[in-house]
Amino acid sequence: MKTAIYTLIIGIILGLIFMPQSFMLLVFSNIIIMAIAALGLNVIFGYTGQISIGHAAFMAIGAYTSAFLTSNFNIPILLNFILAMVLSAIFGMIIALPSLRLKGFYLAIATMAFGIAIQEIIASLSILGGRTGMRNIPPIIDSEFGKFFINLIIYCLLVYITSIITKSPVGKKYNMVRDSETAASAFGVNIPKVKLQAFIISAIYGGIAGFLYAHTIGYIAPADFGLNVSLNLLAMVVIGGFATLNGGLIGSIIITGMPFLFSRINFPMTIIVGSLLIVFVLFFPRGLSFGLNILYLNYFEVPIVWLIKKMWRKRRKNGQFADINGKKIYYEVNGKGTPVLMIHGNYASHRWFEKVKNIPGFKIYTPDLPNFGFSEWLENANIDIYADYMNLFLEKLNLNNVIIVGHSLGGAVAMSLAFRYPEKVNRLILIDSPSLKGLKTPEENYYALNLLKRNRTLLKNSLRAMMPASKDRKFLNQITNDGLLMNPKCFTENARALENYNYEEIAKNFKGKTLFILGKKDILVTKSMALNVVESVKGELKIFSHVGHSIIVEDPQLFIKIFLEFVHN
Repeated sequence: MKTAIYTLIIGIILGLIFMPQSFMLLVFSNIIIMAIAALGLNVIFGYTGQISIGHAAFMAIGAYTSAFLTSNFNIPILLNFILAMVLSAIFGMIIALPSLRLKGFYLAIATMAFGIAIQEIIASLSILGGRTGMRNIPPIIDSEFGKFFINLIIYCLLVYITSIITKSPVGKKYNMVRDSETAASAFGVNIPKVKLQAFIISAIYGGIAGFLYAHTIGYIAPADFGLNVSLNLLAMVVIGGFATLNGGLIGSIIITGMPFLFSRINFPMTIIVGSLLIVFVLFFPRGLSFGLNILYLNYFEVPIVWLIKKMWRKRRKNGQFADINGKKIYYEVNGKGTPVLMIHGNYASHRWFEKVKNIPGFKIYTPDLPNFGFSEWLENANIDIYADYMNLFLEKLNLNNVIIVGHSLGGAVAMSLAFRYPEKVNRLILIDSPSLKGLKTPEENYYALNLLKRNRTLLKNSLRAMMPASKDRKFLNQITNDGLLMNPKCFTENARALENYNYEEIAKNFKGKTLFILGKKDILVTKSMALNVVESVKGELKIFSHVGHSIIVEDPQLFIKIFLEFVHN
């Protein structure tokens, strides 16, 4: 959705800037039309992995269908638009059916033959103007800006539709077929059906592009949809980016827009395009869109993260600081009654308990662990050291017989606190906590963890994955900013800390009641890990199928209900 909106906004701004220059608006329209065709090709090529070198044929079908019906029968353009899509879909099915068993080079030859055949058939029909083509095709609207705006709207709408398709289960099947047909078949994917769907969608997009081309340019000929156009569409996808929403637009800007830039220079475009293809294949094998995204994630976002951290740390705070071992520990207090200490997880802060910090009859303390949030940093990252600070925090505030709630890494800290200082803890609630033997992070993941400290986008996506049932975007942005405040070295060292503890022996020290809450959609903590804890402390396990790693965010009311049932039992 964001990609479509941003593209629409930028397009409108450019259109308004160049509104007096009708030629530039025509160039922009042409770029957008080819981008639509390239987007359709990306569905079959980038997302599904099927090579097509005859995609311009679908543009020809859409263009000639609408031009013929409009010019000869005065059929309304809107109806022609629908008929162009239907006819393109039918031809997409026709070419797809015999090609379902083909792949690679053989599929490329088959689609190329289809494209050439369509071009030659059209050229041989005098009713369609033969090789001369059709002229004076009525425009959708007389204004060049109006044409540009309609093309832009349709492109953005198709980008949005494509994003829905590719993120749906159908889109996942496309990716499975692209990556490995054997594996996809083993998972029960109907490969012929998936290919057929992709071909039809791709053909419809091509038909739409052809329809817009005919009514924007006003003149069409078979040469406008020849093999060179199909190859240009393929080049747009390769240069712009495989399996990307705006990759086709980027490629179209280069392939379609560049000839106008070099129109006064007597230099063959084939050499320029060929050179670009070599450069992009060597240095941006997945396309310019993907390459720019990687550059942004690795380098361009660093100053943005620095600025966010500076501004976020200076925000007005609702809590206070406690001096523990010479370090300032930030915490907030809510309510009155039985004391409850809630300990947050990794890449987190006190804010993770924002939705569950007001429970009648309980005084809830939500601190930032040292190295996290607004608290000061330590030299080391260690679960027992974190627990020691929480123990001193309880002593500082004269709290005893406390209910401890630990989430994720905070669950490990809560176990250390309860098992090593059992006299301080009344009851223990663990939310998607690691096991008594820690949590092992695969070594290859540490590179990605190290990127999180300077990359807000990756951190935000990681946190979103931890709470799949939550749709609160504002809250997600807030906890992401809090996560960036963590001690930079702890982005990897906290993972090491979770590997280097074992509480199997000291778990018997705790005699209080224990509840383990597990989300079935949790991608980190498994049921066997939860059972490792529950069986050792003779606790209770509750599993909920609709939440992931963070019930306190995904379903706070359910957590409060479970909390009250557990503490009053």
